[in-house]
Amino acid sequence: MERMGIEWVEIGAGRLVARMPVAGNEQVYGVLHGGATATLCETVGSFGTAVVVGLDRRVVGIQLSVNHLRSVSNGHVTCTGTPVRVGRRVAVWDLRVADDGGDPVAVATLTVSIRDP
Repeated sequence: MERMGIEWVEIGAGRLVARMPVAGNEQVYGVLHGGATATLCETVGSFGTAVVVGLDRRVVGIQLSVNHLRSVSNGHVTCTGTPVRVGRRVAVWDLRVADDGGDPVAVATLTVSIRDP
């Protein structure tokens, strides 16, 4: 998280929000790298699951699908994650990434495996 510049804006059982700078996370054409967007999404959903089930459980992303809607070349992107369902063994998260103006950048779905330590 530190290397990517991810910082928490809101942490709660029903919603997590984190933001990340575009600077330092660009690909060769000077726009936000899709892998950086995916990292932000997986971070929000995985940590969100840990918040809901308890930090003593292990959470591991097992499937991530990201649709990149448009590019961003400056400022920050903000990811808002809400749980679709958090069960005993699996959680599914809806993740929305927007630019500083609130325009959509990406939408993602993350499936997380919940394991005992």
